[in-house]
Amino acid sequence: MSPATTPARTLGVLALAGALCLGGCSVTAAPKQASNPPASTSPSSASLPLAAAVDQFRDGYASGTIVLQLTDTGGAPFTVVRAELDDPRFAGGTVWTGSTDFTTGQTTSLPAVAAAPRCSGPAGTASAGTADRSPDGAPSVVVRLADGTETRVAATDPHGVLARIHTEGCFAAAVASVAALRLDDALTPGPTNGTAVLTLRVEPIPVATPPLSVSALTLSSVGGTTLLDEDPAQPWPRGVVLAPGKTVRLAVRPARCDPHAVAEDKVGTLVPLTVAMGGASGVVKVAAPTALRAAIYAFVASACGWSAG
Repeated sequence: MSPATTPARTLGVLALAGALCLGGCSVTAAPKQASNPPASTSPSSASLPLAAAVDQFRDGYASGTIVLQLTDTGGAPFTVVRAELDDPRFAGGTVWTGSTDFTTGQTTSLPAVAAAPRCSGPAGTASAGTADRSPDGAPSVVVRLADGTETRVAATDPHGVLARIHTEGCFAAAVASVAALRLDDALTPGPTNGTAVLTLRVEPIPVATPPLSVSALTLSSVGGTTLLDEDPAQPWPRGVVLAPGKTVRLAVRPARCDPHAVAEDKVGTLVPLTVAMGGASGVVKVAAPTALRAAIYAFVASACGWSAG
């Protein structure tokens, strides 16, 4: 058979087969051979070699920023563009976005501002069932790669960061629901050299939620910071009822006279107050406004005898 006659003879064979099948047989075309798909350049979501942990650095205390630490435990390189904490103690929205490449053995800390805590206890405080850990076990991090695939990685919390933030956040929310605690912009001179005075004010909330008398708030104690300490000659007040309109004066002195104290400050202008409310007690951190923060730096520099600049 010559190549020129092959198509015609093939058509004839098919026509004969069709005629013979009028009685009820069927003809099935031969399946096409599947071609091999191209190899993926990134791990699948089911096999993504990642370990996750949650932590917080000192410079994140004031802003409520935590870090989602991801470690590449092996396999092909990949690029992460989004990571989100998933923990029932917190509302959604603890998210990092960007683009970072991972290679085997690499650990990268991705910063994300912690979302608002979910609080179910009295007056918005943390309930006993969620104070120490997530009801469903360990938190997890949902990771998205540059190719659009996603995976969920169980996360450890070796320093109990999430439990602490949840408890503190719920207590602070309860206090904030009945009163606003704020520091004045100005730092006034103290009665002796090397001292100054912070002014804490208690401002009522127009509509407290839930309704609770502001007189139920009591300032148990004030804590020092890396920049400010108590003046022994003027002890910080204790057991003060924080009624609406109350003003509390806090005499301070430098906690340390080291230029690095200001140059490397992270939490020195975040004043911790131990407050009692409705049978519960907790720490509320009051941040110095921008103008006061600058005044504190200048005060420490002047009291210590060196230039803040």
